[in-house]
Amino acid sequence: MNISLDCIPCIVNSFLRLLKSGILPENEKEPAMRHLLDYLSRADYQQSPPALGREMHRMIREVLKNPDPYKEIKEKYNKMMLDLYDDFKATVNAADDPFDMAMRLAIAGNVIDFGPQHQLDVMDTINRVVHADIAIDGSLQLRQDLQNASTVLYIGDNCGEIVLDKLFIETINHPNIYFAVRGKPVINDITVDDAEKVGMNKVAKIATTGDDAPGAVWETTSNKFKELFLSADVVISKGQGNLEGLIDVHHNIYFLLITKCDLIAHRVGARTGDFIVMQQNPKNVTR
Repeated sequence: MNISLDCIPCIVNSFLRLLKSGILPENEKEPAMRHLLDYLSRADYQQSPPALGREMHRMIREVLKNPDPYKEIKEKYNKMMLDLYDDFKATVNAADDPFDMAMRLAIAGNVIDFGPQHQLDVMDTINRVVHADIAIDGSLQLRQDLQNASTVLYIGDNCGEIVLDKLFIETINHPNIYFAVRGKPVINDITVDDAEKVGMNKVAKIATTGDDAPGAVWETTSNKFKELFLSADVVISKGQGNLEGLIDVHHNIYFLLITKCDLIAHRVGARTGDFIVMQQNPKNVTR
């Protein structure tokens, strides 16, 4: 899907939050923002938001002279969620339907995102999703497809969130499941190092998109990722960035996310802030 003009203020505000985190001295913040605005004035808008995000964050890392400016933020949220892991696990085990509970927690974890303009409270969202309606709910078909699948690919999104992805993957308990991360650091998205630090490699085989876009952009993912993707009987795609990069791809994909902007909410037929488990309709997409 292509960039909308509505994406531009979201991008600027995301960068402003990064600057306010103290990553640059005060006298370097204005030049950095000017550099971003200059880039946005020249960027190609006939690409997906995560494709633009890839180029923008490469520029940001170059300006900041920092290959992983969100490193401390990622570690903070991974630690926070790992400290709560036993509580989350107990909640799943005590549930009448452990699969449903683990899935809901995984969706709620999608709130931990430093890309979108509007930030949602992590624990409030986790507590709310336990009893909330799923606005688009394809979970019954997801269960059935997982039971019949030989290979499952789960495409991860953000740090912190990955802890709840791990719990969901443990609950799915599939013998041949891959977990895909970004090829290099971008925003607070998961890398191989992040996945291993939370123990994801103990419950799934780790793969990468081969790309540093903040989303699995089909056109620029590696051939190895494409082969894995197409060989998987079920693909679980977490988060909005992955949806933006894969929504026009023909395959059996389930998008699990919280809709974080009006543009995406309208595209999937929901409202901003809704919880979504949406199966891709192969009849309506092309690759």
